[in-house]
Amino acid sequence: MNLCAIDISKAFDKVNHHALLIKLMKKNFPVQLLDLIMNLFSGCISCVKWDTIYSASFSIDFGVRQGSMLSPILFALLIDDVSKLCTCDWGQRLHYFIC
Repeated sequence: MNLCAIDISKAFDKVNHHALLIKLMKKNFPVQLLDLIMNLFSGCISCVKWDTIYSASFSIDFGVRQGSMLSPILFALLIDDVSKLCTCDWGQRLHYFIC
């Protein structure tokens, strides 16, 4: 029996927007859909509020939007090749470690 386990508890926060778009381009997504996804992630800014004080704004370059219905689908498309790393022939040990 082979087992492959990945801890993805904070993975949504670490999705690289450019890597995601490249992956979707390689899967031949329609240009209109790519434009829509690109607009969803481009120009995202945020700040931190502590009591009544706001921090300076900063850009968000990584992560998918939590709570969005599209986020799990985009994340699954990004990591679908990971399963290929986990397959191996019978009798061989799994030598891939995914951080």
